[in-house]
Formats: sequence, structure tokens, C-alpha cells
Amino acid sequence: MDLDQRTILFVGGLKQQVPHMRRYVEEHNGSLSHHDGGMEDNMSRLAKLFGRADLVLFPVDCVSHAAQTEVKKLCRRWDKPYLPMPSASISVFKQALSALLAAGPAGTVQPIEAAWPTKGPSRDSRPGL
Repeated sequence: MDLDQRTILFVGGLKQQVPHMRRYVEEHNGSLSHHDGGMEDNMSRLAKLFGRADLVLFPVDCVSHAAQTEVKKLCRRWDKPYLPMPSASISVFKQALSALLAAGPAGTVQPIEAAWPTKGPSRDSRPGL
């Protein structure tokens, strides 16, 4: 995967994972900007990061609803592709990044369901349960 010098904006997540995500992005010819979703970073700083961002990712399990709403609003305003991730894990981050790159031209908003299944089979649908 080649990020072709794109800048990824990651909003929310676990602070201790950001260096690992940054290293992964840099190893694939990109750069990573991070905003914690308003925990310590001011929400007004979020809008300033959108000018440089090419793609936006955020984990729905580790960012406030207010930050999610603001990210979606800013993505529409700036015509930036984004993908809500089901969790803040590194493996999901890698999958989401691949899904966004495969989504097509800038401005394409890829629904999460198209990137990966959000749920496995229900307990009732598995044989023997």
C-alpha cells in the first residue's frame, strides 16, 4: 500500500497507540495528524487540521459523540473522505486505511458496512446455539 504522501487525520483513539499508527503511515509514504477528540486538544484546533488532511478516520468506541458529529460536519464542508472505525485497534486502523484508499477519488464517503462487517453472526444464528 502506498499512501502517495497523503495526510491522514486520526481523531480520538488511545493516545499510546498514536506513535504506532504514525510509524505505520510513515512506512507507507504518508503522514499522520492526530486530534484526541476534545479530551485535551481544543475542538477549535480540529478544524485547522482539516486543511492538510486527505483522509479522516475516527474510532466510534473511543471518541465523543460531539467530536464524531464535528468530524462528519467538517468532512462534508471540506469534501474529505472519512470512515468511522468500529474500534480503536491498530488492526482496524490498517483495515480502515486500506478501505478508504480503495474507495476511489477524494470526497467519496465510504460507509463502514462496505469496508468490513461490523458484526459477526448472532448467537442465535450459529448452529447448536
